[in-house]
Amino acid sequence: MATKKVKIKLQGHEKFALREGWINKALMILPENPDAFTRKDATDLFGIGSNMVKSLRYWMRALGLTNFSGTELSEMGKLIAKYDPYLEKIFSFWIMHSFISKNLEDATTWFMFFNRCDVDDMEKNEIENVLLREVKKYAAGTVFSEKSLSNDVDVLLNMYSQSKEKDDPEDKSISPFAQLSLIKKMNGRYIKKHPNRTQFPEEIILYELALRIIGKEGLSIENIVFGERGLNKTFNMTAVMANDYFDRLDASGYIRVDRTAGLDMIYPAQRLDPLIVIDDYYKNN
Repeated sequence: MATKKVKIKLQGHEKFALREGWINKALMILPENPDAFTRKDATDLFGIGSNMVKSLRYWMRALGLTNFSGTELSEMGKLIAKYDPYLEKIFSFWIMHSFISKNLEDATTWFMFFNRCDVDDMEKNEIENVLLREVKKYAAGTVFSEKSLSNDVDVLLNMYSQSKEKDDPEDKSISPFAQLSLIKKMNGRYIKKHPNRTQFPEEIILYELALRIIGKEGLSIENIVFGERGLNKTFNMTAVMANDYFDRLDASGYIRVDRTAGLDMIYPAQRLDPLIVIDDYYKNN
């Protein structure tokens, strides 16, 4: 019996980490030009090279901002385009990070790094070895290039970490995702960092809960924090930090936290919808 092949995606970015200004160009261009990525004058339209256009098309899909073909914005993409087209709010990047870190089929390396790479302090070659092992387990029967995986790791680390001691804010080659400060490069090693509370709106946690509560009466705190695609994986968030956010959302009337008799459950106190959470955040901020 043949081994079932699974869908993976490596190096869709053409070796280009996402750059400052790329996303907002696409957010403004796509609504009026659904064929923007396939037009002969696409390089002129976006003001970047042809391979960069391919890269941007991939990033828009991998981050959940467009449909698969890249011809129209997703509902999430439409909200960001409406309220934060110049990406001035860090909330927008947290939402996009949430999507790509869970996007197993379109951003396999990103999923594996945030969900299956548990060591918090590693050299690049150690990260590659862990991810190679995990991709091989997932993609058993699917042939893939180890070089493509290595290129993915390069792009991911450059995307999230500061590659220089003092980054120049005017340097457009720096990925805007570096501002999330989830990865710190120090002495050739890459260290996963916890979110900075001052740059992490509680609505991000509400959004994560809204994603999971659909079709359920309640959620296990253990699963929300430590399960696959959980807060600990996606944001490198500790249980203490997560529970602090839960309590704040409870006090605000969004959820009810029940820790009696060892239940450790979260129940919605009102209807939770991920798109409404995003919409309300932008309206109120």
